[in-house]
Amino acid sequence: MSSLDISIRIPEPSDLERMYEILEKSMSPFLTVNCDSSNKNRLIIDKGIVRDYISNPVYLCRIAEINSQIAGWIAGSSDTEVLSEHGCSGEEFYIEEIVVDSVFRGKGIGRYLMGIIAPLISRKTMVVDTPLTNTGAIDFYIKMGFHKVTETTPEFSKNWIRLSMKN
Repeated sequence: MSSLDISIRIPEPSDLERMYEILEKSMSPFLTVNCDSSNKNRLIIDKGIVRDYISNPVYLCRIAEINSQIAGWIAGSSDTEVLSEHGCSGEEFYIEEIVVDSVFRGKGIGRYLMGIIAPLISRKTMVVDTPLTNTGAIDFYIKMGFHKVTETTPEFSKNWIRLSMKN
């Protein structure tokens, strides 16, 4: 990764369209994007959620750029309301999204983003949920040192996996 010139920055409102485009392309096999879902086990992600990552101070969001192009981004929160919504405790940081543009995958961008976030969240345990079908993400998190959380409901565990790592 040393050959890549990566810069990290806080997102701006003008990044919304590109961030959403990267999310939609990377997650569409796993998420129903911008439409009604008849399957309650699938998420619906819309631009409003991405807009919150950019503008709502309860979210910590950082963008990785290469040659002034957004290569990926990470968003998460340790806000009590957000944590409660995801069934997390106050000692945790919930990773909402970590997304890398397909052009830049396999180049260490995700690992770099995780390395940027870790010192910003102090000693909190990082928690992430991902669909069981997203084996690439599961492998990534396990390589990063995350472990499967076993205390989830049977309903959740049918389609999802929760992973955590002490920071």
